[in-house]
Amino acid sequence: MTHAKRETEAEIENIVEIVPQTLYFTVVKACSPKRRLKTNADFFFFTIDEELTYQNYYYDFGPLNISCLYKYCMKLNKYLQYVKGMKSVVHYTSNHPDKKANAAFLIGCYCPFRPFLDASQLPCQFTLKLFDCLNAIAKAVAFNFFNFDDFNCSEYDLYDKLEFGDLNWLVPRKFLAFIGPTDNRTSHAPEFYIKYFLKNDVKTVVRLNNVLYDSYTFLQVGIQHYDLIFPDGTTPPKEVLIRFLYISETSPAAIAVHCKAGLGRTGSLIGAYLVKHYRMTAREAIAWLRICRPGCVIGQQQIWLEKIQSWLWRTGSQYRLQHYGEGDKIPRHKYGIYSNIWPAEREKLIKESRRNIQQQLSKMQSDNIVQMKQKSKAFSVDKLINDAKNLKSSGDNFKSVCKLLSPVHCTKRSRDLLSEVKVRKPSKSDKCINCVDPEFITKRVIKKNSKKNMDPHRTTPQPQSHHQKLINSSQGDKLNEIKQRNQKILPTQQKK
Repeated sequence: MTHAKRETEAEIENIVEIVPQTLYFTVVKACSPKRRLKTNADFFFFTIDEELTYQNYYYDFGPLNISCLYKYCMKLNKYLQYVKGMKSVVHYTSNHPDKKANAAFLIGCYCPFRPFLDASQLPCQFTLKLFDCLNAIAKAVAFNFFNFDDFNCSEYDLYDKLEFGDLNWLVPRKFLAFIGPTDNRTSHAPEFYIKYFLKNDVKTVVRLNNVLYDSYTFLQVGIQHYDLIFPDGTTPPKEVLIRFLYISETSPAAIAVHCKAGLGRTGSLIGAYLVKHYRMTAREAIAWLRICRPGCVIGQQQIWLEKIQSWLWRTGSQYRLQHYGEGDKIPRHKYGIYSNIWPAEREKLIKESRRNIQQQLSKMQSDNIVQMKQKSKAFSVDKLINDAKNLKSSGDNFKSVCKLLSPVHCTKRSRDLLSEVKVRKPSKSDKCINCVDPEFITKRVIKKNSKKNMDPHRTTPQPQSHHQKLINSSQGDKLNEIKQRNQKILPTQQKK
């Protein structure tokens, strides 16, 4: 590095070796953004001071958001690959305190680091240091909040803009912070967010500011809505905090939270959830929130979150012990925020669920048909038994049996014919031929001659109506009709 010091000694303030003979970080004396260090035969210089910037609200100046961090890592990987084995890469920044802090944050997140331990008591005035940001990134990677190999940077940049909704994911598939909708023209209407919410499984909306829109807009599309309103710039009351944690722990899908700007009150409650369930410190939680959504947690809300940190840790351990059996078990997400893989996996899960539901419905329909057939058969048998019990005993057993079986095997016309038959007594010749007692001889029935014995005054029978035909149809005809009807129904059900 002596050659570089000799050539740029007048411009470089100090220099740090990050990766031996490969990557360096330096601060130049010049404050002008137009000042550039020229690449030479030994070193490749680059800066991001004017390329990756922080959009401040008041006096805040960082840390840079997660999109900037992603772009920086991609750029640095590209440069290291480009000069591999030929030159060393030097990231330089100006000596402006804001630029220097953000540049240090970026290179500190890129490279492995050992976090520092704070042995002193925190001062009253709240400040967020670089150390807190680095720890926040380390824990976010450990919990898979952020996966460098699976991050959709363009989606973050698009929806981070006010014109596209000003919304940011803070916890994967759990918390989405966004600016408060209104029914007037000062902000987006609630209808603007419905499509994105349904696409990303947001099933709950929590409002923390005054009522500026009709919650029925979300309710009518199946999105639950809760009002936990408290004044702007203040800390959440205890009952609001407990209610918010309960909603978050019992909600089956992602939750979208907003106040007026989606920064102070929104960040405070989501930060409390991070401290409780991921055992982050209050500063780490605030740092992660600001990396994802710059400006989160404002003023006294920072001190309030630190004060309840121990209580949140204790209740979090009790919750994990009750639900997971281990007080120290921290959940780890399968997919990070703005994942490229998750949308495709989500579509597969939806298709598979629909297929399973259709199979279950088909099985239920077939089971219902079998049950209906069994009930119908049982009903016919029960009716036959009841008719047999209710049938009065008579001397003529043949007529009794015919009357009992006529609903099953005989038509009405057959019953009429049975009533018209004449039983002839056996003659002497019959007795002689058979040589048996006439009481045991089978009775011969001779059908009346319809032409000879027909009553001349009897009227011609009228044609039967459709209803009478249905009544006169035999049990077999009815069963055939039911079978044909079922065969027509089943193919249509299978097609469905």
